[in-house]
Amino acid sequence: MRSPKVSIGLPVFNGQAYLKGAIVSILEQDYQDLELIICDNASTDETESLCREFARTDPRVRYYRNDSNIGFANNTRRVFELANGEYFKWAHYDDECHPTMISRCVQALDNAPSSVAMVYPLAELIDEEGRTLAAPLDRIQTKDARPHRRLAHVIHSLSMCDPLFGLMRADYLRKTRLLGPFFGADNVLLAELAMLGQIWEVNEVLFRLRQHPKRSVKANSTVRALAVWYDPSNARKLLLLPNWERMVWELMKSISYSSLSPAEKSRCYLVVPGVHYWRRFKNAGGRLKNRFISHRSQVSGSPLG
Repeated sequence: MRSPKVSIGLPVFNGQAYLKGAIVSILEQDYQDLELIICDNASTDETESLCREFARTDPRVRYYRNDSNIGFANNTRRVFELANGEYFKWAHYDDECHPTMISRCVQALDNAPSSVAMVYPLAELIDEEGRTLAAPLDRIQTKDARPHRRLAHVIHSLSMCDPLFGLMRADYLRKTRLLGPFFGADNVLLAELAMLGQIWEVNEVLFRLRQHPKRSVKANSTVRALAVWYDPSNARKLLLLPNWERMVWELMKSISYSSLSPAEKSRCYLVVPGVHYWRRFKNAGGRLKNRFISHRSQVSGSPLG
């Protein structure tokens, strides 16, 4: 049987609150040559029955259920490992796609040179009720021919990491380490893709990223809880590095594992700490400035001091 051109992987655990809307937004795409792979991480709510109903009524849906919770990172890797398509997209149970998202991304990637690793549409942030909170979100397009310049741009530009839900060439993804079991793994994966190839943007808001209290970082408020959410085996491990420093360490490892030339690797090694810590320094300075302005406003009674 012929493989579909596009594979969409949806890892889920106890997602009944928003899952139906996410699945419907995928199956009602105006692009039909796709498969939806759902990996249920041993959910204890109505996720299983909902997914089985979709799989029963639509042959494009393939449903798998893990015997036990293998963690978000492993489940996210699994949906890609089960994919057959030339192009791949991740989906989450609480996000939604505009009906033309896949077709616009396929068109862009079909017309792009092979040096383009992925394309992504602009996104908007929505709340529990679907109301728009902010748009657009991350803009990480980089067409530079030099890997270290693409890496620098991505590290500098990422915040919400919504481009990770764009459309990627599966062959490029197979050259990465996929999603790791640590905080910031989405940043690291996008950085790896940037070192491999160009990243192009579809200049339309076609993706909706939902913010709600049960989203991973909000629901897992401690370093240990978040680590265990990524991978249950982290419960028994000694967590030596703070989250942000672990992410930097993983970025450095990604460079060492890459097939870049020694000279280009050296440039990338310089980029990671330089851009990452400069950005954190600027953000911290901005927060201090805002607090200072707020304090002056309260003291003087005037917003301008």
